Amino acid sequence: KNVCLTAHRGEILSILGENGSGKTTLMNMISGIYYPDEGQIFIDGKEVMIASPTDAFRYKIGMIHQHFKLVDVFTATENIVLGLNEKPYDLKKFSEKIRQISTQYGFDIDPDKKIYDMSVSEKQTVEIIKVLYRGADILILDEPTAVLTPQETDKLFTVLRNMRDDGKAIIIITHKMHEVEE
Repeated sequence: KNVCLTAHRGEILSILGENGSGKTTLMNMISGIYYPDEGQIFIDGKEVMIASPTDAFRYKIGMIHQHFKLVDVFTATENIVLGLNEKPYDLKKFSEKIRQISTQYGFDIDPDKKIYDMSVSEKQTVEIIKVLYRGADILILDEPTAVLTPQETDKLFTVLRNMRDDGKAIIIITHKMHEVEE
């Protein structure tokens, strides 16, 4: 209620609060899953209306949900480009772009690996690359460390810092104060 939030490019921002406090609901409004009853959203100083995830992507907003939305029998590449109108449909070209994104930010992912053969950390990586592949400049991660080991969390934070240094605005939803401090 009465939230005023500003996220700048090249910044990692944490939304901190107890379970049920509205963190995810707020971010679901920004990412187009829910439509707000009132209030305004501005991007680069201009008021925008975000009524769907498609609108959010048009404004270069991508949300990585706590529960992944991946097709187990598809490869990483197939999941990343699923729903895009990429012509010609060239999996080799798509995989190369995914490798470039991975190298740029420090991800470790095999674009040809099937989702059902991946660890939780690898699945999360596919979800993050999916929004980057679509051109997201504002990334929202909902409880991104909830299912990661401490080593995987460290690696994720390194990647997030790389994205921040590249000018991405990153918003992390969490209830873990030690992660916010880190």
